[in-house]
Amino acid sequence: MSKKLFCLKAIDKKAIQQGMKNDSSEEDSLVQLGKYLVPPFYKDSAKKILDASIRNDDVWLVSYLRTGSTWCQEIIWLIVNNLDFETAQTKVQQIRAPVIDTMNYLIRHVDFVKCPKTGLNIPRYEKVVPSLEVLPNENYRNQINQLCTDTLNFVANLSSPRTIKSHLTLELLPEQLMSVKPKIIYVMRDPKDVCVSLYFLHKNLFNMKIDFEHFCELFMNDALIAGPIFEHYFSFWNRRHESNILILRYEDLKANTSDAIRQIARFIGKTLTDDDVEAISKYLSFSNMQKNAACNLKVGTDVLKAEGVYTDTGNYFVRKGIVGDHKNHMTPALIEKFDKWIEENTRGTDLKF
Repeated sequence: MSKKLFCLKAIDKKAIQQGMKNDSSEEDSLVQLGKYLVPPFYKDSAKKILDASIRNDDVWLVSYLRTGSTWCQEIIWLIVNNLDFETAQTKVQQIRAPVIDTMNYLIRHVDFVKCPKTGLNIPRYEKVVPSLEVLPNENYRNQINQLCTDTLNFVANLSSPRTIKSHLTLELLPEQLMSVKPKIIYVMRDPKDVCVSLYFLHKNLFNMKIDFEHFCELFMNDALIAGPIFEHYFSFWNRRHESNILILRYEDLKANTSDAIRQIARFIGKTLTDDDVEAISKYLSFSNMQKNAACNLKVGTDVLKAEGVYTDTGNYFVRKGIVGDHKNHMTPALIEKFDKWIEENTRGTDLKF
């Protein structure tokens, strides 16, 4: 029996609170661009995430996709866990610091369908069932299975202090974040570089067959998973003066990693020596992160796509990490188009790229 195909569905907090439809037609999904986009099965977790319990010693990392969150999460986890490099290299980050919206990324691209509202060729997907048999032992398989199928309970059962990650926009995150006020670190990045990195993620993890220009068109029209990047950015940027929120830019993290490590440690309330900072910086080198199976999402590609895909293709989840990599992929005309789009979406604000 063939799998059910779907387009991504627009969602907001009001729709969750009123009860999302059990199903929606393809046409419904195609005309709601410009909002946060999720697979239809997100309805099974949406209200649970809003109602999730928050602890005051939690440390949350929130970001739009492909803003350097994997790299930043490793800094956070190491600081919170007293520089436990052994565990960081042997236990995958997705278990140590689970993504609370993991379910949204269990998808595989199948084809495209034209959107009657915009004329864009919009992706359609199918849900992926993880292939757990490729994992090395039963305990590992059980953990990854719970992370993928029962993420909220997996997160709830973590011992404190928890390090938790999400790519959801603020209004879809647990409501208690605003009352309990745990530490929240938010990472943003130049949208042009985000687009390039997201393009390779869609090709490698979601198996999307698409040319780069078409992908850029979808990105600028908010037609990809997670939807509008600026809505995501501003949901936290506009709260940047709150004492429990730290906004970081990927470009600053790369330019002076040692200073960024110290800044994060101060924010969390931890003291690091110069030797500690040097050790974390060395561990975070690009070559180490790309090779580290506990960070490079090898487990994700193994269970969602194919075992050994990194070795076979040479395309890694931790790909380049270069600031300004868009210049290697975008024509001058496309860069100009992106810059105009960015200016239009940040005009009248103090957020600049």
